[in-house]
Amino acid sequence: MLVGGEGGAGPMPTVLLVDDSPLARRVIARRLLAEGFQVREEPTAAAARAVDAMSLACAVVDLELPDGDGTDLAAALLTRRPSLPLAFFTAGASAALVERARAHGPVFTKPQLEPLVAWIKRAAQPPPTK
Repeated sequence: MLVGGEGGAGPMPTVLLVDDSPLARRVIARRLLAEGFQVREEPTAAAARAVDAMSLACAVVDLELPDGDGTDLAAALLTRRPSLPLAFFTAGASAALVERARAHGPVFTKPQLEPLVAWIKRAAQPPPTK
C-alpha cells in the first residue's frame, strides 16, 4: 500500500517499508510521512518482491519476515537495482542474521526510530549533479 502524496516541489521520494507488524509499519510510516516521504508498506517478502525497485528512494526491511528473512529480500531487490540503498530493522534477530544483513546495509534496532529516520533522509537524497 502506498501512503502519501505529492509535495509542492514535485513527487516525494518513496521508501519501501517491509515489516510483518502492522503496528511497526504504522509508526514508521507516520514518521516518514511527517518528514515528507511517500511510504510503500508491505507485510511480506513476497509482496515486496512485486514492487518496482526503480521507483524507490530506499528500502527498510525487517530481518524476520513470515515468508523469509530480510537478507534474501535485499538480495532480490539488489538484483533488480544494485544501487538501491537498503537498511534493516529488527527487534532481536540472531547475530548470524544481523551479520549477513550488514553486508547489504546498516541494521537498526526496534524501537529506536531516530537513527533509522536519519539514515533514510541521507539515503533518499538524489546524487549531487555536476
